[in-house]
Amino acid sequence: MYRIGMATIGQSPRDDLVPYMQQVFTKPVEILQKGCLDNLGPQEIASFGPDPGEVGIVARLRDGTSTLLSHAKVLPRMQTVVDELMEQGAEFVVVLCGADWTGIKSSRLVVNPGRVFPAVVSSLAIGRRLGIIKPSAGQVDKERERYAQMGIEAVVTSANPYGGAARLESAREAANYLKSHDVDLVWMTCVGMDTPMRAVVEEVVGKPIILARTILSRIVDELIPNRT
Repeated sequence: MYRIGMATIGQSPRDDLVPYMQQVFTKPVEILQKGCLDNLGPQEIASFGPDPGEVGIVARLRDGTSTLLSHAKVLPRMQTVVDELMEQGAEFVVVLCGADWTGIKSSRLVVNPGRVFPAVVSSLAIGRRLGIIKPSAGQVDKERERYAQMGIEAVVTSANPYGGAARLESAREAANYLKSHDVDLVWMTCVGMDTPMRAVVEEVVGKPIILARTILSRIVDELIPNRT
C-alpha cells in the first residue's frame, strides 16, 4: 500500500488530526507518524522553548496539552523525523505544522504548509478584509505584518486549539472579535483547529471559513496516486 509520512512538531500519534485527514482522503493509504518531541521528558521538551523575544510555534503533546517551541531549535529534529519517515518507506512526507519548513532537505517531496497556506489564502483574500485566527497570542503581530506585506488587510486574533473543551469558548471570543471588525473571510491557521471550532466561528461571523486541516488534507489527497 502507498505510504505517507506525517511529521509533527510535537508528539505522535496525532489522534486529533490524522483520523480526520484519512476521512478526507479518497484513496486508502498507510500512514507513518513521528514527532519531534517523541520520547522526550519535560525538561528536554522545555529546552526547545523559544528564546526571549522569539515568536514560538505551538506544538501538541500526546496528552492533548500544548507547548511553545523555538522554530530554530526544533528544525534539526524535524529534519531527522523527515529522514526517518523516508527511511521507513514514505513516498512523501507531510509536515503537520503551518510554520515554514523550507530548510528541510529531502530527495522526495515534503509538503510544507508554511508555503502552501499563504499562497492559497492570499490568493483568496486580495481586495478583502481577512480575519485570521492563530493558535497563540504571541503570533498575532507577526502574522498581521506578514499579510500587510502581501497587500492584504488582516485582522488577527488567537484561539488555542489544545485547551480541551475550553477551545470552543476561545474560538467564540476570537470570532466575536473578527465579527466586530467586519471581516469578509476567516482563515483558521492551525491544523489543530477542528470542525467544532470552525462551526463556532462560522455561526458567529457568518462569512466563508478556510480551515487549515481541510486544505492540507485535500492537497495531500491530490498527491496520492490511484494505485495504492
